[in-house]
Amino acid sequence: MQPENALDSWRDWGAGLRSRPEIIGRLGGGRSNHSFLLATSIGKLVLRVNGAGAFLPGADRGDEASIWRAASRHGIAPPLVFADAGNRYLVSRYIESNLPTDARADAMVQDLAFGLLESCHRMEVRAPVIDYAGHIEHYWQLIETSTRPADPALALQRAPMRAVVASLAASGAPAGLCHHDPVIENFVGSRDRLYLIDWEYAAAGLQIMDWAALATEWQIDDQTMLARTGFDPEHLEMAKALYSYTCALWEEATA
Repeated sequence: MQPENALDSWRDWGAGLRSRPEIIGRLGGGRSNHSFLLATSIGKLVLRVNGAGAFLPGADRGDEASIWRAASRHGIAPPLVFADAGNRYLVSRYIESNLPTDARADAMVQDLAFGLLESCHRMEVRAPVIDYAGHIEHYWQLIETSTRPADPALALQRAPMRAVVASLAASGAPAGLCHHDPVIENFVGSRDRLYLIDWEYAAAGLQIMDWAALATEWQIDDQTMLARTGFDPEHLEMAKALYSYTCALWEEATA
């Protein structure tokens, strides 16, 4: 879908818009979706045009919209202005980002990121339940239908990672709503107030997976992670290995 097509339906967005929004420019984003900064009569908004692929088995863009709205009510995410009924695009309030150059190493930003994930985990909202083993196999289905040969190292880890999933599931690790994609690009705001965006991978799952992702993406040492979360060191190490493996599969599936 072209962004101009989404703008044509601006009257359906509500929110008090008095005229057709204008595209200021393109925002940084991933391979799956494309985001654009809009100038509107009610201030700056973000238009995110959803990609055609869904890389979370059973994922529903409608689920993302409802979770995003709930997160917004809890002050975790920017307000969601509009979600297209056909799940083709989302419109949200733009949050000016004034984070330090290396925000991941900033103690204050790091603390805010911890707080956002903790708030996310406390949310009670209807969400799909993620099947981590199914997630792995879904990626493998995409990889195996590709014309490119799969990385042999990834194939060797396929069975061991299924065993890791089973061990974590049996570990008694707390479950709840998880964002599952806490990369630095999905945190916007400042050292005073931070928000989480892009909830397409959000699902009910093992909270340790969010912490493993945060530790990996933000390069947070184990001592800090364990002191903050209270997890068993072995379980955290397993979750980090599982997260890194699913990221490698995603890279392979979307290459």
